[in-house]
Amino acid sequence: MTLVVSGMGTTPPVARRLLPPLPPLKFPLTQLPPIRGFCMQLEVPGHYTAYRHSIARLRKRGCRWINFVINARQNNVKSEHIGFLKSSTLSPRHIRHILAYSHSLGIETMLMPIVLLNHATGTQWRGEIKPPSWAKWFASYRHYILTVAGWAQRYRVSIFSVGSELISTEPFTGRWDRLISAVRRVYHGKLTYSANWDHYRYVQFWNKLDYIGMNSYYDLARHNQSPVQNVVARWKPIQTRIFRFADVIGKPVLITEIGWDNLQNTLRKPWDYVGSGKIEPAVQLTAYRAFVRAWRGLPTRYFAGAFIWEWYPGAKPTDYGSYSLQGEPALKLVSRWISGR
Repeated sequence: MTLVVSGMGTTPPVARRLLPPLPPLKFPLTQLPPIRGFCMQLEVPGHYTAYRHSIARLRKRGCRWINFVINARQNNVKSEHIGFLKSSTLSPRHIRHILAYSHSLGIETMLMPIVLLNHATGTQWRGEIKPPSWAKWFASYRHYILTVAGWAQRYRVSIFSVGSELISTEPFTGRWDRLISAVRRVYHGKLTYSANWDHYRYVQFWNKLDYIGMNSYYDLARHNQSPVQNVVARWKPIQTRIFRFADVIGKPVLITEIGWDNLQNTLRKPWDYVGSGKIEPAVQLTAYRAFVRAWRGLPTRYFAGAFIWEWYPGAKPTDYGSYSLQGEPALKLVSRWISGR
């Protein structure tokens, strides 16, 4: 879920779209979690001005939180070195300016550094990293994370994530404990880690963090056209499991990423960022209506909030497989959820 999805997949001919009107909610948008915002990937250096414009537009929509995602890269799953690639991430100076600009508008920020692969075979991704020397990999990763944690402290970031979806690294609890302790010495805000939605129970270092962070791309329907009430019902057992876990750990859950693309199978495969099929904004709207309905009125000791994946500067309704909501009928609803109005 961390690659730009705009333009990916086999693009069908663009047809004239008749966007459905937003149906009434039939319930008040109250009792919302305190943290509600968008994710924004800082990955296109040439879009610096577009990022600023997007942040200003989000603020006008009532957005008060943004999870800024930055990336460093390793060559493949067996690489031991992680480094920044100038062509795929903003410079430290531009990151500083974007954070300062966000804060000047009254937006609180989260920084979520991730690792991307330059070369992957088949379905390989960062969750399958397996270097010859874990000691060398963790040394390189530590340098990366402490660098970004220093930025987070210097630029007054409210929440910092020490990692994202690094499933194969999670069994090394001692290494993670030492890394988190080192981050605490550099950064004094709230800490989390972004676990995969199907793997958060295997992470053994939640006690070192402030939030149980996880992405959320659960399959929520057997059919593309499932009604809202059915999708809400599918959320209930998922929430029960998550909150039982949160009760045991004694930390609230923070959904670091949640979202649905504009394709017809998004309820069945929201994690499929190279999906196929027709653009169906009505299905995306159903997904968000169910989310807003299911994730309200929850105790803050269990649920701190969520970040919508994603807001991509320049996205438009005809971007095939896009998660970004510009021009989509779900945007009005999500804007109400974000703003609380």
